Amino acid sequence: MTCKRITVFLTLLSLTTAAVSAEPDLSKVPGVVVSHSPASSGIYLGSAGIAILPDGAYLTKCDEFGPGSTEHRRAATRVFRSEDRGATWQQTARIDGLFWANVFTHQDAAYLMGTVKHHGRIVAMRSDDGGRKWTAPTDEHHGLLTTTGEYHTGPMPVVIHDGRIWRAFEDAMGGIRWGERYRSCMMSAPVDADLLEQASWTISNPLPRDPKWLDGMFGGWLEGNAVVTPTGEMVNILRVACPTGGKAAIVRVSKDGKTVRFDPEHDIIDFPGGAKKFTIRYDEKTKAYWTLSNPVMPQHASQARAASIRNTLALMCSKDLRTWEIRCVLLYHPDVRHHGFQYPDWLFEGDDIVAAIRTAYDDGLGGAHNAHDANFLTFHRFANFRDLTMAGSVIDPREMEPPPKNKVETATVAIEGRGFTLTTFDNDAVAFGNRSYVWREVPDSLQGWRYTQTHGGELAEITVTAKKAMTLSVATTKAWATNLAGWDETDNVFHYTDRGRTQMRVLRRDVREGQVVALPQGSWTGTLLLIPADAKR
Repeated sequence: MTCKRITVFLTLLSLTTAAVSAEPDLSKVPGVVVSHSPASSGIYLGSAGIAILPDGAYLTKCDEFGPGSTEHRRAATRVFRSEDRGATWQQTARIDGLFWANVFTHQDAAYLMGTVKHHGRIVAMRSDDGGRKWTAPTDEHHGLLTTTGEYHTGPMPVVIHDGRIWRAFEDAMGGIRWGERYRSCMMSAPVDADLLEQASWTISNPLPRDPKWLDGMFGGWLEGNAVVTPTGEMVNILRVACPTGGKAAIVRVSKDGKTVRFDPEHDIIDFPGGAKKFTIRYDEKTKAYWTLSNPVMPQHASQARAASIRNTLALMCSKDLRTWEIRCVLLYHPDVRHHGFQYPDWLFEGDDIVAAIRTAYDDGLGGAHNAHDANFLTFHRFANFRDLTMAGSVIDPREMEPPPKNKVETATVAIEGRGFTLTTFDNDAVAFGNRSYVWREVPDSLQGWRYTQTHGGELAEITVTAKKAMTLSVATTKAWATNLAGWDETDNVFHYTDRGRTQMRVLRRDVREGQVVALPQGSWTGTLLLIPADAKR
């Protein structure tokens, strides 16, 4: 290595070391900072969890993920303890071989329950000294709860019901791709059993999702909540991956915990923030269910996929687990790219809610890598939560009103939605409203048509009503076309001038007069409506 190269290398090393070792500015971070990891380290903080111990101390935890972590080999979890109701925190443990865990108390002991790594075996650990020392899951008698297999979860709640302790998981053996591979299942054990003994636990059948649900938009379900319904039935309420978000799924669990089943016609519910992880708990005082979630505010709906928008934390409530009301917006930042208040785990404490949150925020060192790749674990207290209303939100409730819809009519269709304009479809026409890419190789038969131009990477909302029986034409990427159930692919293809010359394919579908069709917008390009040139406005 030459002297010049050595000098450059040492300079870069010095800059990297300085970035990692520089003092962060925590003054703007909401809540109490429990742990921080700068984005430059390549280690991000996830899976926030919280428990209140019998002695009144709090435990929180997070795990490490990202390119600088060991999440895919043997994951690491940090545990913290507070003896002053969350005002200050001290790290009490660093555990190798634990990921996606929740922390909870049971019979005067603290437990952690998760996987050994990203898509690893299920393990449990116990602490009898307030979170300082933890058992090691060495075998099936000491916390190794599955000997083989791949599993997924998050810091999900445990519930005691009918003499058993219940905890939802997903197995990750239903495929290869994220979402499709996750199959819903429920674990349970007798309430007085040894929770570190593998034989104590019953695991239900794994239930796969069907991609045809939600008109072909059901990408997956994950991070389920064990919840007891008002009628005393055990259910698993899961986050649902779909482009527009706002959905959750209710899976029914048999009394013995061995069987789960799902009715897609009745048990997919509206749930603001349902595309991100949430925790549901029952409050005896109000006879209601409460959660903290990440609903997508209307002003941000077109800026990214619903699962990526985590800049709003709201308190929500339901009497029946099916109809959910946003009661108050607790945390908010106008930027969706690098700010997030996600994966909240929380508990009731008297009239308050105490919460641990995976937070992406400014730190004086460049901030979070993105909203998902959080750089903080933070603690929060939301006082007198039962009395909170929208008037007490951190943003003006009027900001939650959706902007007016754009309405355009032609001789054949009425188009309604947001984030689109109707313009000419032709070679060298600008493809997206926020990029300089242009269309190329447009088939002769389509030149001069019009199409719904959108902003790339921002989810438009487009609904089409047919004025007569006709054939609708749309265009989307080949990869996203597989999500358009009921549409037939044609031989017509074209591309736009990004670096990869991304190819678009035309699909068609016959519709009847008056039929309403919502165009799925889950990919970067979205789904574009194509209107024949002779369909004059």
